[in-house]
Amino acid sequence: MDDLELIRRLRSEVAETDPDALTGARGRLLAVMARTAPPRRSRRPLTVRVTGLAAAGVAAAAAVVIVTGPAAVPVKPPASAGDVLPLTSAKNVLLVAADSAERTPQGSGTYWHIKRESEDGRHFWGESWTTRDGQRWSRGGAGNGPGVVKEPSGTFWLGPADSGTEVSMEDLEALPTDPEALRQKVTAMQKGGPVGEHDIALLPLASLIAELPAPADVRSAAFRALAELPGVQRLGAVEGGEELMIQGGRHESRLVVDPETSQVIRTSWLPTADGGLAGTNRGLFIKLTTGWTDELPR
Repeated sequence: MDDLELIRRLRSEVAETDPDALTGARGRLLAVMARTAPPRRSRRPLTVRVTGLAAAGVAAAAAVVIVTGPAAVPVKPPASAGDVLPLTSAKNVLLVAADSAERTPQGSGTYWHIKRESEDGRHFWGESWTTRDGQRWSRGGAGNGPGVVKEPSGTFWLGPADSGTEVSMEDLEALPTDPEALRQKVTAMQKGGPVGEHDIALLPLASLIAELPAPADVRSAAFRALAELPGVQRLGAVEGGEELMIQGGRHESRLVVDPETSQVIRTSWLPTADGGLAGTNRGLFIKLTTGWTDELPR
């Protein structure tokens, strides 16, 4: 807008017969003409020279931004088997139980206690208490009345008496903790070879996870060794855990394993720690109770 146009607009605001208004308009015109435009700021980009340690600091800062930005994911510790394995196969069930066994400390009681009974309490397959130095009290077993002390005391059978081996507490503690080495060791301790298509290590490994007072790392290795053997199947989830079937020669044993505690809580048939065979008719189970206790033998 030029000066003449501005004058015309200012004059249109007032009547020509009002000299005071005209004087005010002329004053505003002079004020506008006296204004000066502010200096324009340079738009050239600002540059900074960075050298030496300062450059290294800038690079480090950039790296920090990349690593710690919103997309960064915190590092988690490795998950346990129970966190990552679905219980959809016998192998997975056994591996989860192995992980649980490895984390479970060995008990500190005076006696290793084993009790076998039917779930309804109507049948009884024996009970024993064994001290760490080898004394044993048992009742209800073959050839033993209530409260009989077994002599020679302090040994367990690894596998059935007709094909297995007697072992002491020290022997159990000395077993390998590597799964394959353990499988080879217990196989060498058995009399005879594989039965049909089934590995002879099945029964002693089952004894280690079910009844024997093996150390935690040995029990864990036994679970892992069983997971790699043929003849072990998952039958499905049942009350208290997962039901597995172990086929060994003429016998077919079903175990209920709680993978969270690594305990075998029920079985249909199993070589016992005293060298016998405990079994029930098809469809029934023996309830197992095992563990270290300070409760005195009865």
